[in-house]
Amino acid sequence: MINKRLESLRQQMTNYQLDAVIIPSSDPHQSEYVAKHWKVREYFTGFTGSAGVLVLNQNEAALWTDSRYFLQFEDECKDYDLNLHKQTIPHAPEHVQWLCDSLEEEAVIGVDFFQFSKAQIDYIKEVSHSKKIKLKNIPNLVDEIWKDRPTLPSFPVDIHPLEYSGETTASKIEKVQNKIETAKADYYLFSSLDEIAWLFNIRSKDVDFTPLVTSYALVGLEKTIIFCDRNRFSPSAIKAFSKLAIEVLNYDLAISELQKLDVNKKIITDLSSLNYAVFNAIQSKFLFQNSIARELKAIKNEIEINGSKNCMVKDGVALTKFFIWLENELASREISEYEIGKKLESFRQQQDLYTGESFAAIVGYKGNGAIIHYTAPKEGSAMVKNENILLVDSGAQYKDGTTDITRTVWLGGTPTEELKTAYTSVLKGYIALEQLQFPKGTVGMQIDAFARFHLWQQGLDYPHGTGHGIGSYGMVHEPPQGFTTNPATSSGRTAHSINQLTTIEPGCYKKGVFGIRIENIVLSIAKQETEYGEFIGFTPITLCPIDRKLIDKTLLTTTEIEWYNSYHKMVFDQLSPMLKTNEKEWLKRMCEAL
Repeated sequence: MINKRLESLRQQMTNYQLDAVIIPSSDPHQSEYVAKHWKVREYFTGFTGSAGVLVLNQNEAALWTDSRYFLQFEDECKDYDLNLHKQTIPHAPEHVQWLCDSLEEEAVIGVDFFQFSKAQIDYIKEVSHSKKIKLKNIPNLVDEIWKDRPTLPSFPVDIHPLEYSGETTASKIEKVQNKIETAKADYYLFSSLDEIAWLFNIRSKDVDFTPLVTSYALVGLEKTIIFCDRNRFSPSAIKAFSKLAIEVLNYDLAISELQKLDVNKKIITDLSSLNYAVFNAIQSKFLFQNSIARELKAIKNEIEINGSKNCMVKDGVALTKFFIWLENELASREISEYEIGKKLESFRQQQDLYTGESFAAIVGYKGNGAIIHYTAPKEGSAMVKNENILLVDSGAQYKDGTTDITRTVWLGGTPTEELKTAYTSVLKGYIALEQLQFPKGTVGMQIDAFARFHLWQQGLDYPHGTGHGIGSYGMVHEPPQGFTTNPATSSGRTAHSINQLTTIEPGCYKKGVFGIRIENIVLSIAKQETEYGEFIGFTPITLCPIDRKLIDKTLLTTTEIEWYNSYHKMVFDQLSPMLKTNEKEWLKRMCEAL
């Protein structure tokens, strides 16, 4: 099936007189996770990872992705005429130079301008300029092959109430308008779905696992427009927006309405999220800046912080019940990875304000844990026995917050020294970063190495970032802050501020043998102020025991043991009041001091 689709795509290249096509993973809003309508790259490759670019010329079908997905590609695409190109830096456009080098002068590359940002098209033009390579917009190319392509989402839009958002839409828009006035501009154009959801306090289910609304938004000093089909909003929501001078116009009117703006007007936007089709259609003047909404929503208000803490209690209760179930079931039978993931989901469904998973649960037994973004198939997933190692990375969406947690547990037998050393080094890395105190202005790339140090000392490492921002009933991966070795990413170059929610998740993987990851969400807090300035640190809010069975206590310092004991006292104190007697006894056993 996939090979036939690639053949059809090559035939279309001939029909359109194209020498190559580039198909990314994105939608018109540069989303990480996209609606089914925009899963074009997945349709033509069968590769389900969230990051990857298909580059097709007459000689090769090449899939570019980063190290998180190498093993996944090998598993999903082994039967297809696809070649894996391993990115050395995640999300870097390494495919562009490769493609331009492979083409003759004045070749033509087909792209869908809606799926590329202004910044991405600028880069392709820059690299291809010396060979006079041309770009051709082909928005309908896919539709001629993908006959049953899903339509754009049309789910109802919900208003996210003040009791969970902590700030009114009017207040948020006023902050944007102040930015417009300061910049001496006229409008602010938003393209990123998470920013629009935050700004207007709206949520829906257009994207799997993430409560976003497919839309654009134009904020003006006098009037604001949301471009999203009106029939998705209730009459009361339309009326409430009208009182705030917010008009709702259909999504497909965005370009035609934006073209009506006076050419002398100035529009602020983020070139990394604005797609080239919209940019190319507008004659007004642009001021390119990092999105103010992204910066504002990264700093959580008191309501959002308290909501996230409440979520961690609910999540901790669900996880406690889940691990008790797992322990009891494995004593008498084998369980598939898929069933384990579904059972975990069922325990979360029992919690108040739960709306769904925040991403597809990763349940990896033994070597499957080394596949970093592994999703166990319904049919044919590994059978988990009461032995060896299991990695569970999962999260949930609640109306008062978003969760993301990884625990690696030893199910039985005797672990190797190699495994215990790796696990303990991962734990030491987590503790080192969580306990770090650093000056205000320190960026993610400067901090990342603290989590890797103990692994590096063993000649070990892991091929992903150490953490990412997380939303409040929003995206599980929320920029800009985080920890990474890559200075080109927002998480690498963004300074951490107080009242941000970020994951810390070091790991270690051995192909075909094991996967280890320990992940908590932490809240950044003010630590102290000295003559050298303000210092920031972290406090954990995730509540779930960290398995002790793989810990080599001789490798831990006294300070690290004290941290472990203190964390588990907090876990027990906060979760035990919510548990039944037998559950409380199990948790007490899991939280005993080292």
